[in-house]
Amino acid sequence: MNLKPIVALAMLLIAGCHSTLTPQQKETNLLKLIHNDHIKRFEVAIPSLIVEPDGSLDADGIWIPEPDDKAHQLIYPEQARIICNKGEQSCLEMQLSFTSVGNEFVMVNGPEETIWPIKSWDKTSLLAEYGPFPMSSKLSDKCESHVLSIMFASGAVTTSDIPTDREGCEAIKETNSYRLAGGWYDVDTSPHNDAIKDTAPR
Repeated sequence: MNLKPIVALAMLLIAGCHSTLTPQQKETNLLKLIHNDHIKRFEVAIPSLIVEPDGSLDADGIWIPEPDDKAHQLIYPEQARIICNKGEQSCLEMQLSFTSVGNEFVMVNGPEETIWPIKSWDKTSLLAEYGPFPMSSKLSDKCESHVLSIMFASGAVTTSDIPTDREGCEAIKETNSYRLAGGWYDVDTSPHNDAIKDTAPR
């Protein structure tokens, strides 16, 4: 996920104004600063994966962290669509992300495109992967490989960000995994912020 300029500024302010805080306290303060109660997750119990008659794949929904708890929530909620055409060498993912600072405003960013080179595609599943890119200035591209897995029978679409042990990548140590669930994000503009139910953990 990309840090937008306003969030990067917020991080600098937190680092400068609270220099005695631990890294965990700084991260908690940052998450509070960029969290917006008006962005509501709406998850539905419908398959997000469609297999076309020619074998091509189309999946859309929202990325849900695994495990789905407050500690693992995405900094920027993401809505995505993934298209894999039979015979092509890659899948295309298009993402919209939602960013905010406090409850004052919400920005919808994108669509941002990600190309997933296909490693294997058989009768039961598809596997795609990219990275790491050692020369990249973006830490997640430089220090992680990214894996996309699609299981046809179950309809499961998952991704994992897997850290490398490269020099300069010590800050990224955990593998993070996500599943694509049916659903979308809404922005609740009702006076009491109660018109839309939020299915995200509290």
